[in-house]
Amino acid sequence: MYYSIKVFRVGVLAAIGAGLLLSGCATTSPKAAFREMLPKEQRLDANDTANVKVEAGEGVVIDEYEKQRLARNILGKIDMQKLQNPDSSGKREYEIAILVTRYEKGNAFARFMLAGLGQIHIDAKASVFLLPERTKVSEFDIDKTFAWGGVYGGITSIEDVEHGFAEGVAKAVTSAKE
Repeated sequence: MYYSIKVFRVGVLAAIGAGLLLSGCATTSPKAAFREMLPKEQRLDANDTANVKVEAGEGVVIDEYEKQRLARNILGKIDMQKLQNPDSSGKREYEIAILVTRYEKGNAFARFMLAGLGQIHIDAKASVFLLPERTKVSEFDIDKTFAWGGVYGGITSIEDVEHGFAEGVAKAVTSAKE
């Protein structure tokens, strides 16, 4: 009897730990701080196409394959989010220009040892252009930081955080409901 209660407690603690691990902040989407609000009639909808370009700001170290991966993540999230918006004005083409102003992979060992150390950061300035005239329709800043500690902090990578960052960009350009 005593053994089964002990096993039950361990099982409950493991389930709680797994729930916390799976609901962590690495993939949560940040909110955009708009410099120039996206007009409702310019939000990307199901019929629109988008092209995402990621560039590094001055002093930012990010490899070409990382820029391409981030652009693919953002485009994938946009393609999913825009389906929530019915076609409003025919097919339009947009360019989303992402200027990465901070890209820090952090240190997994430091995060494992103590929360707040070895943080992961992705900060960017985004501009939305309507093509073919390349008319700017919106501009916003978006920042994603991850600082959890313990096992969750130790196993989380920049790729995990990029998914949350991409989701935030997609929500900003589609004005999707949360």
